[in-house]
Amino acid sequence: MSDRNTANRDDEGSRIATNRAAAAIAVGSLLVAGAIALLARRGLLEFLVARGITVDALPMYLLFVALVVWLVIWSWGRLMSLLQ
Repeated sequence: MSDRNTANRDDEGSRIATNRAAAAIAVGSLLVAGAIALLARRGLLEFLVARGITVDALPMYLLFVALVVWLVIWSWGRLMSLLQ
């Protein structure tokens, strides 16, 4: 009986940690979007984009962007499921 209670507690602890991670990523995505909007409004974004990226680093950038997009979609989905 105590083993089942311990398993439930571990499952709840994992769920809470997952929800905290989802909330942190969702809030972080809002902060990043706000920072990008602020940079664009001040005209600093064009300076950063104008420098460009090297072609050999492009696959790593694309992988990073895909991972970030997936994490943001997952976290917002998780956060919205908590609010239902």
